[in-house]
Amino acid sequence: MTGKKTLYSLFLTSLLIISSACYANNLLKDTTRNANKDTAKMTPLKFNRIVITGNCPFGVIMANNPAYQHVVGVGPWAFLHSNMKVLKDMKPDIARITTDFINKDYVVNMESLLNLQPDIIYYYGKSQNDNLERARVPTINLDAGGNTRSEPVQTQDYWENKFNQTLGLPHSHKFADAWKVALAVAQPYAEKIKGQHIRALYLEQSDGRQLRVSGPETYGDTYLKMAGMENVARNLTVKGDAGRYINVSMEQIIQWDPDIVFVVFGSAKDILNNKNPGQDWHNVKAFKNKMIFTTPVGLHNWGGLSAETALLPLYMINKFRSDYISDAEMKELTRLHYKKVFNYAIPDALLNDEFSQY
Repeated sequence: MTGKKTLYSLFLTSLLIISSACYANNLLKDTTRNANKDTAKMTPLKFNRIVITGNCPFGVIMANNPAYQHVVGVGPWAFLHSNMKVLKDMKPDIARITTDFINKDYVVNMESLLNLQPDIIYYYGKSQNDNLERARVPTINLDAGGNTRSEPVQTQDYWENKFNQTLGLPHSHKFADAWKVALAVAQPYAEKIKGQHIRALYLEQSDGRQLRVSGPETYGDTYLKMAGMENVARNLTVKGDAGRYINVSMEQIIQWDPDIVFVVFGSAKDILNNKNPGQDWHNVKAFKNKMIFTTPVGLHNWGGLSAETALLPLYMINKFRSDYISDAEMKELTRLHYKKVFNYAIPDALLNDEFSQY
């Protein structure tokens, strides 16, 4: 009986990989055909020198090679939160793009910015707009407004086509398609997890100095819901945009007692080894069961809103129940994502490095 169950499990695993691969590959063929048709009628870009202050939209424009080739400057977080080995392998010319014109707080050195001779500047929200109109070129706010700051699918689709619209490129739907594929794979497992009432903590920052969590109406809150999990911080009171990411105490986390923790900017290993000063995780269920994980880092950290974030709900499911989505399946889905969205064949060594915990 055990042998039959093992064979059946292997069969289901193979079936998931094959079906997901076929779905993604068919989508890739359709996208490629459409891209070829669009290229034939494509007009030159309206603007030849592009600057982007934010890191998250940069991941989207990298999937649009005609536009990416004209990017001359980007905010520093685009590289600080990236796996540069992956980034350099996919974009060997990445070193030509500078971050020298802007600091980590989005304060612009106008002389350095003007030296880039930008034709157009993109920013994401008021916090990234350091009076950019001083450059006397078109400035485009990539904030779609409304509740989109907790809607990653809508936001990335908006970015993709705001770039297309303003640069004179054809409409495309790479990121909408990527989310469609990922959520279709996640849905049956998310439903099972939802019935188990798994309480999860989305730890935005754990650097040994502060513990910052994603409250309600955040991307992190949405990612957990997509994986069928409940955000333990969902009832926190938030004020304003920045207030959705909230500093909490270790005592609060102990009180929440999450089943699983996803660490975005920080080290899961440091938490599991209790290396962070002023933090003692011994009484937290996730610590006891070793269910604390760092989000993968590829072109950017998956835990933000990156080029790979459509895969994050699948990763969450994989870490919670590897019998739902195995490590092999997770890697294959990631490989297909890179091929479909970026036409990039990621080497095995880099794929393994991307999933390594730190």
